[in-house]
Amino acid sequence: MIRLACPAFRGTSGGVEMIMNLPRTVALCGAAVLLAGCSAMQRPDVERAAADFATGDPAARCALLAPAARASLEHDGPQTCTDAVADVAPSGGQVQQTEVWGDEAQVRLADDTLFLTRTADGWKVIAAGCTANGDAPYTCSLEGP
Repeated sequence: MIRLACPAFRGTSGGVEMIMNLPRTVALCGAAVLLAGCSAMQRPDVERAAADFATGDPAARCALLAPAARASLEHDGPQTCTDAVADVAPSGGQVQQTEVWGDEAQVRLADDTLFLTRTADGWKVIAAGCTANGDAPYTCSLEGP
């Protein structure tokens, strides 16, 4: 009997386990493995962008902002991006946890949480200065629309 790692595609018939739609099951399990592998491959790039943002000077932080986040920051007041990001950017800290979901990522630093997106120019910060609110969405001092 064949046993697959994706138990959701197993069924029983009269007490005998049978595999339902073997080609589909193999394809879906393979895709899941590939996606997990791709996320793991992106982790160092995501963490590097987050660390550079957290420890960089204001000009470097502005360069690491996604266009929508930068536009939102500049729209909120008369300050330039470098002046405004100095007020809201994280104070640094070691990477504690990283989660990557395709083109989106979350990096928890020792004293902050950042959200990033993958662009044609690499990973960019879409939200910073974020704190968890239990089951409610994060509150961020800097975020794009």
